[in-house]
Amino acid sequence: MNYFEAIKNRRSIHALEDVAVVSDEQVVEIVETALTHVPTAFNGQETRAVVVFGDEHKELWNRIEETAREKNGNGDFSRTEARINGFRNGHGTVLYFQDTAITKGLQEKFPQLHQELDEWAQQNQGMLQYAIWTGLEVVGYAASLQHMKAELKDEWNIPTSWKLIAQMPFGKQAQELNNKEIVPVQEKLIVIK
Repeated sequence: MNYFEAIKNRRSIHALEDVAVVSDEQVVEIVETALTHVPTAFNGQETRAVVVFGDEHKELWNRIEETAREKNGNGDFSRTEARINGFRNGHGTVLYFQDTAITKGLQEKFPQLHQELDEWAQQNQGMLQYAIWTGLEVVGYAASLQHMKAELKDEWNIPTSWKLIAQMPFGKQAQELNNKEIVPVQEKLIVIK
């Protein structure tokens, strides 16, 4: 599959299976390549990632479920529970972080760009997430991007300056694809010559 085919095929898939479509080492290589080559503002390189496999992946989603249940209170939890079950059933999760120490350092160096550096850090995240998501699609993994509160294990030794931004559970696709509505490109693009 080429890059543009992967862009066209990429979807948010919530029902996953714990099937290794490629080796875990190949997944780590996708993440390493994206972390190394996706651009960041001022070459700050504040984007970070953690890849979680196996029982640790399952435990991560158990912890996320606990936190989500607490936040939900007595409300209907069935939709969230079904989604979390789909993520937990996957093969792994990429956790996305921002190293806030780097962002703060850039803000001190360029105080006139304080607000912009926060915005650019989020844009840097988006580029990294999309690059990895597309890379996973190329090798045959399904994935989605989630923004859930997560209690991370202390023994993972994640630096305190790393702020969790998102989770990307991935695995073999275990659901039918729905047709996605696409707004005609003519409504979204202006070409000026």
